[in-house]
Amino acid sequence: MEIIGFTLLVIVGICILVATALSAFFIWIGSKFTGVRSATFGRAFYAAILSSVVVWALTGLATALFGIGSVAGWILGIVVTLWIFKSVYDTDWGSAVMIWIFSGIAQIIVGIIVVFLVVTGAVALAL
Repeated sequence: MEIIGFTLLVIVGICILVATALSAFFIWIGSKFTGVRSATFGRAFYAAILSSVVVWALTGLATALFGIGSVAGWILGIVVTLWIFKSVYDTDWGSAVMIWIFSGIAQIIVGIIVVFLVVTGAVALAL
């Protein structure tokens, strides 16, 4: 049973890494699209990791304090994510919003992939 738990942990870790890389790719495309001077994939990966950790932390904190983490954490997470993009790329708020839109596209794609993996995994376990 320990090998199954370890395998699942490795799979989850790989999924997080792939999701972060995909998000970073779209953040990088968004930063290139907006004409940000310091648009590198390394900065995009840093912004993706930082924004993911902050949004998860804010959602958890808002849930613990107010019981409405889904709403309060989401709204605060958007503002903080925009600030992170603005700070990482040293750009204006308009460019940060455009980069965030591209990041949102990545989140939708990752969500679709996760749903696909969960459904196929459930079907495979049922067989």
